[in-house]
Amino acid sequence: MNDLPHNCIFNKVVTGCGGTTVTLQNDEDYIIAVPTTELIINKIGRPDAGIGTVKFHDGTSRQVFGLHGRYSIGIERDLMEYVANSDPKKIICTYDKLPKLCELINPKRYRLLVDEYHRLLKDYSYRERAIDGVLDYFRRFRSFCFMSATPIQPLFKPSCLEDVEYVEAEWQDKEKMRVKLLQTNKPYTMAANIINKYLLNGYVTVDGIKSHEAYFFINSVTDIVAILEHCHLSNDDVRIICANNEENEKKLKGYKISSSLSDSKRFNFITSKSFEGADYYSDTGLCFVVSSASNKHTLASIDTDIPQIAGRIRTKSNPFRNKLIHIFNTNHRKLNLDVSFEEMKEITEQSLSKARDTIDYFNDAPANVKDHLRDNIRHDLNSLYMSYDKANDRFELNDRLPKLELYNYMVNMEIYKNGLSVAKGYEGNGIETTKYNYQKVTENLEFSAKKPSFKELFLKYVDLMENHPYSPSIMTMEKNEPLLREAYIKLGADKVKSLRYTKKAIQDALISIGSTEDAEQKVAQIIVKNIPTGDPIKVAKANQIIADAYTKAGVRHTAKAKDLHKWFECSDPKSKRVGGRVVKCVDIYRAKYIFKDEA
Repeated sequence: MNDLPHNCIFNKVVTGCGGTTVTLQNDEDYIIAVPTTELIINKIGRPDAGIGTVKFHDGTSRQVFGLHGRYSIGIERDLMEYVANSDPKKIICTYDKLPKLCELINPKRYRLLVDEYHRLLKDYSYRERAIDGVLDYFRRFRSFCFMSATPIQPLFKPSCLEDVEYVEAEWQDKEKMRVKLLQTNKPYTMAANIINKYLLNGYVTVDGIKSHEAYFFINSVTDIVAILEHCHLSNDDVRIICANNEENEKKLKGYKISSSLSDSKRFNFITSKSFEGADYYSDTGLCFVVSSASNKHTLASIDTDIPQIAGRIRTKSNPFRNKLIHIFNTNHRKLNLDVSFEEMKEITEQSLSKARDTIDYFNDAPANVKDHLRDNIRHDLNSLYMSYDKANDRFELNDRLPKLELYNYMVNMEIYKNGLSVAKGYEGNGIETTKYNYQKVTENLEFSAKKPSFKELFLKYVDLMENHPYSPSIMTMEKNEPLLREAYIKLGADKVKSLRYTKKAIQDALISIGSTEDAEQKVAQIIVKNIPTGDPIKVAKANQIIADAYTKAGVRHTAKAKDLHKWFECSDPKSKRVGGRVVKCVDIYRAKYIFKDEA
C-alpha cells in the first residue's frame, strides 16, 4: 500500500504488519498520534523529543520529528525548523499534543493517523483531556484514519465516530494465535514459580521447545516488584518497561526503568505502556500475561490486549511468536454479580437517553431560559455524560466515560467470572486456546514493603545453602549482598547469630580471621597439588580431595566434582570403564593455576 484509507476507522486485523510504516515512508505530510511516549521512542530511536531516524526494511530511512513530554521554546523552535525544511513532513506525537500542534501548524496540509485507536476507549478514565483533544480536533485535518488491529467494538465506540466509515483489511494468509490458559488461585506466585524454573534449568519447555527468555506483561509496577523480590532477581537479570516517573521509581526500590530499545534480559517485565506498538526481538522469548482479579488494572482484555501482546515479538524464527501463556484467577467476589451485562447495558442506555433529552432541551431553549438551566445541568446526576461548549453555549453528549465503564464491567464481571467464561471470551474473538486447567498454589508470594534486613537475607541464604544448595537464587543473593557468602563460609550461622546479625560486627569478625579470598587461594593450592593432570580422576575421589581441601582451609563447602572447572581445564563427568568397572570420571587436561612450592 502507498497510503492508508482516508476518513475511516481502519481495522488492519494483524499486528506488526507495517501500517504505521506506510504513513512514514510515503510522500504525504502526516501527523501520527500515538498513545504512549514509548511508541515514539521505539520508532525514532531516541528518548527525548526532536528529530530521529526511522529505518525501513528496504534499507531506506526517514527523518521524523518525535513530539512528547512538555512543550518548551526549544522544542517549538526545532519543530518549526523541521516543518520549514522537511519534505515530506512526518511528525509523530502523543495524543495529548494534538491540540497544541494544531496551533503551530496548518492541519489542513496534513493527513492524520490516530494509531492504536482502541486506546481511546481504554485510557479514557485517566487521560480524559488527551483523548477529548483527539476526538475534538481530528476533523480539522486534510484527512484522518483511526487505525488498530483490535478496534473498539461497535457497542463501545464513541458517538462522535458513529458516522465514520469502517474499513477492514483482508489477508489471504493470517497466522493463528494460540493461547495456553493457566488458571490458578495465586497468579503472581505462579509467575514467580515459572521464573524459578528458568533459573534452575536455564529454560522452560513448551510443546517440546525450549524458551530461554521470558516476557511478562503485568500492568502493575507494585506487583512486578513483589515478584522480583520473591525471586531475588537483580537489575542484571531483568528489564522493566514502565512509565519513567518519580512514583514508579519509588515503587521499584532500586530496580531500573528501561525502554523497549534497551537490551533484552532473561526476564522482561512490561506494563501497558508497551502493550502495543513497541517491537521486541528474541530467538526464544515466550510471552506470559498475568491477570489478577484483585487488581482490575491487570485484567488483560481478550479483544484488544491479548492480540496486541501476542504480536510484540517480531523475530520471525521465534517458535513462540504467535503463542502466549495467560496466567489468571477469576472474580470470586459477589459484588454486582446479580446484575448481568445486559442489565448494566440497559442502565447505561437509560442514563444516556436522559442526558440526550436534557441536551436537546437546553440547546433549543431561548437565552433567558438557558441562564436558569446552565448551572443546574452541570450539577445534574447525568452531567458525566455531557460536556459544555462555552464558545457556542451548548451542551454536547459525551458518552466516552459511560461506555468505558460498561466495557470494564464486561471485562471484570463477565469475562473473568470463571475459567469457562475466559475460554469463551477467546473463542468469541477467534483465538485458539488450549483447554484451561487449574493449578492451585499453596505458598504465598513473599513481598516486603521495605528492603529486607541483613538478618532476613542471611536466614533465607542459610536455608537455601543447607536445603537447596543448587538453587540459582543463591548466586543472585550473593551478587546483591556479597557479605552473605563470606559470613556464612567463614563464620557460620551460629557465629553470625551470636553477633546479632549486625553487619559492622560481622565485618570486624571477618577481618580478624582473614578474607574468604585467602581461604579460596589455599583451597586451590591444595587441590591443584593433589590432583594430577593428564589423567582421568574418579568423581568420588575428586569429591574427597575437594572436601579435604576446604576442611584444611577452614571453609564450609559442599564438595562437587563440577567445581573442578574452577581450577582445571577438564571435561564434564562421564562414564568410563576402569579396571573392568564402569565409573564416573573427569578428564583433567591442565591446571589453570601454577603455585610455587611453599618452601
